[in-house]
This record gives sequence, C-alpha cells and structure tokens, in this order.
Amino acid sequence: MKFKSGAAVIATFLGLVAGTVNAKPSLAPSVSTPEAADKTIVIKDTTKSVNVFVNETVLFKVGANQFAIKFDGVKSTYNLAKLAPDGMVTQGVKVYVAPSPTDPEQGKP
Repeated sequence: MKFKSGAAVIATFLGLVAGTVNAKPSLAPSVSTPEAADKTIVIKDTTKSVNVFVNETVLFKVGANQFAIKFDGVKSTYNLAKLAPDGMVTQGVKVYVAPSPTDPEQGKP
C-alpha cells in the first residue's frame, strides 16, 4: 500500500478547499417553475422595463401565457425577449437586476 507524502496530502486538501471556495454561481438566468416564483410581473404592450433582484424567481405573465425565470449571476440587464419562450415577448422589455436587499454580501467588490 502506498502512502502520499504529507506535502502531497496538504496540496490535495488545499486544492479541494480552493475549488469549493472559488465555485462560481451560474452566470445566466435559468428557466424555473411558476410554483417557485417569488413574485409575478404582468407584461403589457406598454411595458418597457421591469426590476428584479439577484436570486429572485419571477413569474412573467404575457396575455394568457406565462413563464418563470430565476435571476442568478452577475449581469445587471437583460432583454426579456431573449429569456422568454419564442414569440412571447416582442416589445423589447428590459430587465434590470439589482443586488438582493436581503444579502449584505452582494454588491461588494
């Protein structure tokens, strides 16, 4: 049976810890379920922009249709038409994503 040297064991451990600490969050919004929504936003023909928070799941209602998106990551603005199912949002609605008011670590460099 072979044993690793103390230095090799420490290096392996530090590599595992560094990998855990440096794990990056998702960099893009992800599709979610309507049941997971934190809030609902109704999109009308006159809607130009909406405001959401990081880590918030939003149910968007467009006419008789709906879809849910979880806003993970770091980007601050999105074109809702690129996140919505094809053909659902066509008027160029912008989504502005702000740091979560319940997470004091967000927004710190």
